[in-house]
Amino acid sequence: MQVTEGSLPDETTDLAPGYRRVPAGKIINAVTWMEARAAMPGLAHPLAMTRVTKPDPAVYRAVFLEIGAPWLWDRAAEMSDADIAAHFADPSQHLYYGHDESGGHVGMVEFSVAGSNEIEITYLGLFPSLTGQGFGKRLMAGALDQAWRLGPIRIWLHTSSFDHHSVIGFYRACGFEPYATGFEITDDPRIKGTLPRDCAPQIPLIETEWVPGAR
Repeated sequence: MQVTEGSLPDETTDLAPGYRRVPAGKIINAVTWMEARAAMPGLAHPLAMTRVTKPDPAVYRAVFLEIGAPWLWDRAAEMSDADIAAHFADPSQHLYYGHDESGGHVGMVEFSVAGSNEIEITYLGLFPSLTGQGFGKRLMAGALDQAWRLGPIRIWLHTSSFDHHSVIGFYRACGFEPYATGFEITDDPRIKGTLPRDCAPQIPLIETEWVPGAR
């Protein structure tokens, strides 16, 4: 599961219907913003969640990239050890590791508290080897249990079309409803060097501009 950071941007009103091509080296994904305004009873048996306020930078970076590299998460690769320490020294930034009944590390969740009434889930994901085993809803249940305890009026997130095709249904089943759509254009992290070139083969890597008749 991918959840990426950022508030709702300004609306773009000059989009005429049609296809548009972005420059080589850029990637584009469709985004859906979703929110929950009340806890969903009986969602799933939550995983045990451990809040980590001072993560070891090397461990955090390894966890983040193992979970996120298949979806082109590269934030941790861009952060120095000092950046990671400073980020989580901010009390509004919450990092949790989820654990199964045997104590095994299953996944991670990050959320950000905005003021006293909103929480944004910024990252949520399982280790790739554990997907499809029912841990997803349990990880979300554990994250929401922690978040609702803080008394927000809403919890929100936004999704990416880079993620699994069932992601919208998953979040709706967890109590979130869509309220806006848009798109995101970023530099391809496999080209800028923050992720290996063989990450996320399901997302085309295009680094050379197309020229008519050149092929």
